[in-house]
Amino acid sequence: MDAVFNPIDFPSIATALDWEIHDLLPPDNSPYSDGTLVDKVVFSLSKPSDAEEVIMGMKDIGYFKKEKSLNDIFEHLYLTENMAEKRKVITELLEKLVSNNVLELNNGKYLA
Repeated sequence: MDAVFNPIDFPSIATALDWEIHDLLPPDNSPYSDGTLVDKVVFSLSKPSDAEEVIMGMKDIGYFKKEKSLNDIFEHLYLTENMAEKRKVITELLEKLVSNNVLELNNGKYLA
């Protein structure tokens, strides 16, 4: 899924990935027209290891300081109802994180 991030969100994204803001930007010598010198990393929420990195980043920036329902999390990740495979991966990952005491589950809401 293509996503465009507002530059105002770059600090939060960088923090979640344990990067610096400059890591999100193309190098100074990049030909912005075709991006040939830009290294891109693509995360897929269908891949459990990628999904775990995303969820842990959300935890690290405080997303789970307030209780979040599964639908809140899906909405935050832009996972619509027709994205069943990705939703399944996220659901299974959240169950694993609860069983490993990384997150708590109270009345259907996740909390760190």
